[in-house]
Amino acid sequence: MGIVGAEKGLDDFRSTTTLTFEQYRFYLQSELFSDLPDEISVDDQRCLEKKIDDICWLICNPPYLERSSRVFPECCVLQLWRIFCLLGEMVEEEDGRLEVVLAASEVETITSQFMSGIGKGEDWDPEEFDSVVSVISAFKFSIFLAVIESKYARDIDNDTLIEAVKDLHDMFLLDVIKKGKLKKQMTLIPAFREHWCVVQPRCLSLYSNWEEKEKRGEIPLDPKCRVEAVRSQPSSKSVVKSKPHRFYLHANQKTYEFQATNHRSRLQWMSAVKKAIDNSGEGVRYQITQSRQRRVQREEDLARRLSHLDIVEQTKAELIAEKAARAEAESHAALLTEEKELERNKLKELEEIKEELEQLLEEEKQAKRDEEIVRTLQARMLTEEWEKRELLEKMQEEQKEMLDMERSKREESESIQIERETKVKDAEKRIRDLEDERKKLDDELKKHKEKARRINIGHEVLEAKIKVKEQECEKESEAQSRVTSLNSASSFYLRARDNKTGYRPMRSASMRETSYSRSIRRRTRNDSVSIRSNCNLEEVNNNQVS
Repeated sequence: MGIVGAEKGLDDFRSTTTLTFEQYRFYLQSELFSDLPDEISVDDQRCLEKKIDDICWLICNPPYLERSSRVFPECCVLQLWRIFCLLGEMVEEEDGRLEVVLAASEVETITSQFMSGIGKGEDWDPEEFDSVVSVISAFKFSIFLAVIESKYARDIDNDTLIEAVKDLHDMFLLDVIKKGKLKKQMTLIPAFREHWCVVQPRCLSLYSNWEEKEKRGEIPLDPKCRVEAVRSQPSSKSVVKSKPHRFYLHANQKTYEFQATNHRSRLQWMSAVKKAIDNSGEGVRYQITQSRQRRVQREEDLARRLSHLDIVEQTKAELIAEKAARAEAESHAALLTEEKELERNKLKELEEIKEELEQLLEEEKQAKRDEEIVRTLQARMLTEEWEKRELLEKMQEEQKEMLDMERSKREESESIQIERETKVKDAEKRIRDLEDERKKLDDELKKHKEKARRINIGHEVLEAKIKVKEQECEKESEAQSRVTSLNSASSFYLRARDNKTGYRPMRSASMRETSYSRSIRRRTRNDSVSIRSNCNLEEVNNNQVS
């Protein structure tokens, strides 16, 4: 139940090891039930009842579960026990013990519903049950369970028993008025869809099947809802003719259309929904209210039966009561005269008090006038204060606007400064890149200059060699001319010398000089051409670099 520290209340009973029922009931009332709120919703009531029933069942279940020839499974016994506790009455035995018993009429209601749940509603015989009731006037739970098991639950499979007891449990503990298959018109499509409907006092629930696990929807019910039957028109050719046995449910500013299987089923569903609407008030427990009405009816019937037996004694008591009433009326008349005198004196005192109160009222009115004047002055001062406050707020807003403008200007200047810094950094970076490129170009220029210098040196060396070669060529040409100027005798002489052993005749000097000079000229020409081509390439490269 969520109540902390309830066990501390047992400190008042430390002097004894056991508690009587009255002591235990006083402990529960003072420590547990007194902490509960005055108004509890129906769902919270059922939740607390289930928790209390589970604890009580944990203590009470051994005699009912450890029987040898048990027919109902454990879950069914627990559900029947909860129904018994809901509908039972507490009576006092001859030895002073309190016992919970169930009236015979309640047992008859439960048993007839159980027979309908197992599909044997037509076999229900009220006269046979009356013969059992004639022997047993009040049923304890053990007797109640034994009667149902021995007479009505024999040779029934467990699934049927579980389903039937579950229907009883839903009917009495969850206030289920009716459940079954019912068709409902869909919202978007003009067609009917079959649902498993469960009617309770405050809602109509829609499920996909009888297991009630997948909930499709719920329609809240309140006293403003109403049910209306749809009139059938057999002569017309409209859609109503093809879909009879329909009725409307007007709830939550909407209209829901349902269709039953036949006319009798429609009447049953309409009656169930009307009953749910009539009992849909806040905090209303339908079955508890019905059981209380049945209990009152039983008490009235018992009182009526006892009244027929005590008519004579009742008339004697009435006569005695009339005599006592007459004597009392006479004494009351004397008292009334005395009270009248006392009232006259009180009237005089009240008139005097009235005059004093009128005087006090005038004084209070004058005080109220003065208070109104003070209030007007206070209101005027408050208006002036409000005006001053509004001026101050306006000034504050202007200052805030100025601060915002200054802040925006400052942010703009900061952004401009940041942009400038970034531009300076970019320029510095570009300068560094240009410096690096200039250094590279300078290095390359130095290399090219060095190459050009080397080429010039090589060119000078070649020119010097060419001049030397030209001088040699001139000398050879002079020598050749000298040789050609020699006479034929000398040449013959020379040839004769050459024909000697070991002597080899030579070509003429002019021939030798001519072939040698030709090779030198060819070589110098090739060298000059290569030097010119290299110089041209260097000039082109220098132009490209620059």
